[in-house]
Amino acid sequence: MAAAANGIWAISEVDVALVNELIRSPLDGVVLALDVDGVVLTTSQGEQRDWKSTFGERFDVDAEQLVTEFFARAWPEVIRGNVAIEPTMGDAINRLGWTMSVDEALDAWFEADFTPDLEVVAAAREWSDLGVRLVVVTNQEHRRAAYLRRRLLEVLPVEDVLYSAALGYVKDEQEFYTAADAQLRERWVDPSVVFVDDTLKNVVAARNHGWRAIHFEQSSLWRSLINQALIEAAGGANG
Repeated sequence: MAAAANGIWAISEVDVALVNELIRSPLDGVVLALDVDGVVLTTSQGEQRDWKSTFGERFDVDAEQLVTEFFARAWPEVIRGNVAIEPTMGDAINRLGWTMSVDEALDAWFEADFTPDLEVVAAAREWSDLGVRLVVVTNQEHRRAAYLRRRLLEVLPVEDVLYSAALGYVKDEQEFYTAADAQLRERWVDPSVVFVDDTLKNVVAARNHGWRAIHFEQSSLWRSLINQALIEAAGGANG
């Protein structure tokens, strides 16, 4: 799809052919596994401010201090499910001398960071209407994963959330995909997966595992690339 004058999207012949092929293809055996931050949720700034700016204004603090006092200290263990987020966030708040509660801090962070990419959401709904199963695959701890499961269901028919704290590994580790596959196979027999992520090392790990994987970039090509991968996956799933 290419941008035309006045910001109107022009549909190319290639896009039309791909859409027609999707309509003809049985996609019931295909699972589209979408990353959250950077794919389903936008991290591009534009007019949307970083969540730390909103957090800082709400509590009148410098939220950048969380980078050293929370994320650098605790995050690697938190997202693997080895440590709960509440006590580690509480420790960071205490060291910083802030007065908000842990629940208030987490709620403010999660809410400010929930900014769906409307184009991705619209495309995912279209693929779902064609029979594609939607799941999200993400590096998250338990509490934000539960929040995302609830909020994403408001905008997408997400059937499962595969996340690092539950699986015990993060997405650049091969073991993550072995565990994720096992969880998918509890729902579907021999699922054919198309994985979309904005971090290249995660895409490489998924490909090494055997998934079709697409590096998501903010360009006009992402929709066509995913369409083509879904068609190929449908051929494998139904062949």
